[in-house]
Amino acid sequence: METMHMETAGRVMRKVQKREVEHMAEHRKDIEIKEQNDEVEIDLGRLIQSMWKSFRKLWWLVLALVTAGAAVFTVYQRFYNKPLYACTATFTVGTGDESSGSYSFYYDSTTADQMSKTFPYILESSFFRNTLLEQLGTDTLNGTITAETIEDSNVVTMRAESPSAEDARAILDTAIAVYPDTARFVLGDIQFNMLDEPSTPTEPFNQMGIKKSVAFGALGGLALSVCILGVLALLRQTARDQDEMKEITSLRCLAAVPLVRLKARRNQKQQKISVLDERLPYGYRESMRGLKLRLERKMDGSGGKVLLITSTAAGEGKSTLAVNLARLMAADQKKVLLIDGDLRKPSDAVLLGIRGRYSLRSVMDETKDPEELIGRSKKSGIYFLGSTKKTEQPAPVLSSKAVREFIALMREKMDYIIIDCPPCGIFQDASLLSEYADSILYVVKYDSVPKRRIREGIASLSGSRAEFAGYVFNDAPETGGAYGYGRYGYGYGYGYGQQKYGYGQRKSGEGTDAAEGGKSVRKVRVSEK
Repeated sequence: METMHMETAGRVMRKVQKREVEHMAEHRKDIEIKEQNDEVEIDLGRLIQSMWKSFRKLWWLVLALVTAGAAVFTVYQRFYNKPLYACTATFTVGTGDESSGSYSFYYDSTTADQMSKTFPYILESSFFRNTLLEQLGTDTLNGTITAETIEDSNVVTMRAESPSAEDARAILDTAIAVYPDTARFVLGDIQFNMLDEPSTPTEPFNQMGIKKSVAFGALGGLALSVCILGVLALLRQTARDQDEMKEITSLRCLAAVPLVRLKARRNQKQQKISVLDERLPYGYRESMRGLKLRLERKMDGSGGKVLLITSTAAGEGKSTLAVNLARLMAADQKKVLLIDGDLRKPSDAVLLGIRGRYSLRSVMDETKDPEELIGRSKKSGIYFLGSTKKTEQPAPVLSSKAVREFIALMREKMDYIIIDCPPCGIFQDASLLSEYADSILYVVKYDSVPKRRIREGIASLSGSRAEFAGYVFNDAPETGGAYGYGRYGYGYGYGYGQQKYGYGQRKSGEGTDAAEGGKSVRKVRVSEK
């Protein structure tokens, strides 16, 4: 008995579990459908945003296409489109006994349908065409003749088109006259009862005036522009929020750094951003401080000291971010060494507003004491190794034993070492430098680089000894993200992180950083902590 009770209870439990599973599956399906609907709406909105962003960059292309469309169509209408004249007549077709003088109409739907299919066919027959040419007294027809019938009726519209208005009228009149005789063997005795008499056309039907030609051509150019912008928007597939980044990587978003706009002053051709400048928006400064705290917590927890900062492509603002992180760490009385690892296009000295003399290449000079290569900014307290001179072949330098030993020496003397290296999606420099780092911070500029390239860039560093600390969204707009502070500006017009990288294309920065005061770096001997 007890066994039976247990079996019964088991069956009941299985039924309950089955119902719960089915209910959960239905609930999950409803959620997926809702998410898909939401994604369609979001994707449409983002598509429009991407098109608008492309338009702001390519407005000149849109203007050129609109202008070209208007000009080309107007010229075509004016000089290449031959004028055509059309003459039409609408009538009903009656049939009956000619000797009795009475004609009936095609009220029978079957007969009317047969006529609607047969009537145009007769116009294309050689017998009709030869008869038409004979009546016109010519060997060639200067135009075309067509006919349309209303379905299930005996109403016919016959149309003649010709480059000559008089020929169009003559062709139509002759066709109406000879058609009953040529169609007698197919349709029997027929007669046309005119509803709309033919008249000689006064103007061509295929040409427009100047204003209409310009407007129509411009509209065509605009339509082509919209198509191009739409295709570009679909091909962009850039990262615009953390959800899209989850499709690429499982890395944690450490911060969303907002866009700051600066305007060059009259006495300075170019301004640089310093996180220590209290005139900057509060949101920008707080997002940078939050990023610094999370990085310090990550590195202190693992015992690491060397942080490598890179990005996928040029122009994502990683150098400005690296310099400002060093400023914040040094402001906390930390011994911070900033190394400009981009030997192809160094920029950190310009961003700091100092004159860098030595670089990682100088480390290979055995006649120089490695510690004497390090300079220190009086204003920010940052220890710095970097120059404004380019190195054509940096790979042998970055992979050298001298650089490895130099960084190992600096580990003993510094609290933190920040290496600003080139984008990993362009050269192998980031992979070489990552062998000396403990953590990697990946910079992703909002809505800038295709997701495919970001994925490839992260994957290129996955095999290094350094661990990813996470990524940071740069130039982020107003957002409700975990660490987002929105888009800020305060009357300036220079884009943060917008400088062109390009290796030989970016204009060298002039002027000095407001926070650094234009002080040149001085050589110091790094003492033990």
